[in-house]
Amino acid sequence: MARSKHTRPPAVLAASRVRAPYEPRRAGDTSARYALARALKDLGIVAPPAEPSSPDRGPSEPAPLPRLRATRPREGYIHPASKADIAPVLRFFGERCTYGLRAIELVRGDRAPTAERLLLGALLVPGRIVLYDQPPSPWLLPGRLAGGQLEQLRRAGASVELVGGESQTVVSWPGATLRDFMLFDVLMHEVGHHLIQQYKGKRRARVARTRDHEAFADGFARRCRRLYRGGGQAGSR
Repeated sequence: MARSKHTRPPAVLAASRVRAPYEPRRAGDTSARYALARALKDLGIVAPPAEPSSPDRGPSEPAPLPRLRATRPREGYIHPASKADIAPVLRFFGERCTYGLRAIELVRGDRAPTAERLLLGALLVPGRIVLYDQPPSPWLLPGRLAGGQLEQLRRAGASVELVGGESQTVVSWPGATLRDFMLFDVLMHEVGHHLIQQYKGKRRARVARTRDHEAFADGFARRCRRLYRGGGQAGSR
């Protein structure tokens, strides 16, 4: 029995809709091909068999990515992950993650970060992710980081220490750790939020409790980091 387009697995649906977002839902329906073959057979004409599709054969061209836009950062700030850094990460994880994403934008923040509230990134539903500019390493933040935030930064490779009588926090990012933090702990975290919204009816309102939303996005970002660094296979294939 042929599978309805409305019941296709998310990975299959995403791959086709990313490549042809405006294609009518009946496009590619195998029932039309079978009906034509039966009509030809009634006329005494045997149609050549269709070439079987191979699950190992990928699409001839890569699927389009969401629009990647960059705004010049504020004076003294940087965009740690550039458009050139973002594109291969999105390609690696494939259409299942990019389906429904309209744009990823590198934008200016509107305030200086503090230990109580870092300004990193956000999902603006439907389908827009913004990544804010950041101070270059090291960060000197007023206040003390909360326990969960401190653990997240150290897990991402940052060195964190208290100075000034423990009234300020210094966060140092060696090597490419700040770039990777923005790619996985921020970008893919927001993609995790997007996945919940996209596969729950594209609603503009949150479709899960904030606590559940955050737990899923955190776990998703950690899995993405491990998979990407481990060289595993991802995407819709």
